[in-house]
Amino acid sequence: MKILIISNVSGYSWAGSESLWHQAAMLALKAEYEVTAIIHPDLMQSAQISEFLQAGGNLKKWKALRIARFQSLKEKLDPTFSPHFLNEYNVILVSLGSLPAMNYVPGLVDGLLKTSSPLVVLCQFNADHLIVSLRERKTVAKVLEKATGSVFVSQRNLMEARRQFAMDPPKAHVIQNPIRNRSEITTPWPDESEGPCFASVARFEVAWKGQDLLLDVLSQPQWKDRQWRLRFYGEGPDREYLEKLALFYKISDSVFFEGQVKNLNQIWSKNHLLVMPSHGEGTPLAALEAMMAGRPVVATDVGGNTEIIQEGETGFIAEAATSRSFSKAMERAWDLRGQWKQMGESARRSLVQADEKDPAQELLDLCMSVAVTK
Repeated sequence: MKILIISNVSGYSWAGSESLWHQAAMLALKAEYEVTAIIHPDLMQSAQISEFLQAGGNLKKWKALRIARFQSLKEKLDPTFSPHFLNEYNVILVSLGSLPAMNYVPGLVDGLLKTSSPLVVLCQFNADHLIVSLRERKTVAKVLEKATGSVFVSQRNLMEARRQFAMDPPKAHVIQNPIRNRSEITTPWPDESEGPCFASVARFEVAWKGQDLLLDVLSQPQWKDRQWRLRFYGEGPDREYLEKLALFYKISDSVFFEGQVKNLNQIWSKNHLLVMPSHGEGTPLAALEAMMAGRPVVATDVGGNTEIIQEGETGFIAEAATSRSFSKAMERAWDLRGQWKQMGESARRSLVQADEKDPAQELLDLCMSVAVTK
């Protein structure tokens, strides 16, 4: 059995969106399937790709050339996604940050539309206000119509896609992202002598992650008389902007940039609350991991957040990704800060008691169910 996995992600050494396909690939390799992944060079230095290669996976890369006419010539002479190449595989899994992102990988859409191999499209992100051009709407709809199956990581993302592309994606499934710390015990509640400590765990990309809204909220007058700390965890192009914004708002003494941290206990041994002012999401790994660590979450009503967070019980939901809405949610959280530990315990319980399906196995099983013999 030959499986091909294609990821569109670039600009980061790794991203949460890659966890699901990576874990499914590792299960497939363990089952002695032949697995090839086509990824952008940005991902090639990650520990996850090293693990994939050590387990016997094959690797190819895609890369967009800087000059468009050279790219066009390259795709004509030596296409990365030629039908001849794609047709060698029993099934193709296309993992996308968002559905329009399939257009950002040179030659991908053309190859997918021409291949005879069955396709499974995995969508990791969506948003109510995601901008989709007319060309993107047409090409995405064609690929979805051709696909043998589609996967969304939240019910909300699926419903948004139905509206955006005026269609029901064929054989659509909702498979939640895998949780790294599902088997671990609750991380002990941190010391409170420094006051409540908030954690923002996300790439520094304010267009979607909204960290600038969070700083705006915490610069408001009522927060100046409160003792609190905010720690940012992650990497990304907007770090310098956020550092400057914290200085501009005169709250930099309470804001700390911790960089990329792999050990979740290192995050949750210091922080009491996850804050996520996102403009769009799938079902965010950061929220699932915080809840498994026994921490409540303040998040916006995007993606699958309301599918996992219960207002006033396991966290707080802002109606929209605006300073006004997020400020109201943060005020509700602050007023109930004496109950955060209890809410965090409820958050963990809500996940532990949920159906413990293995998302990676679900995804692999779906791919195997549509695979063809060649």
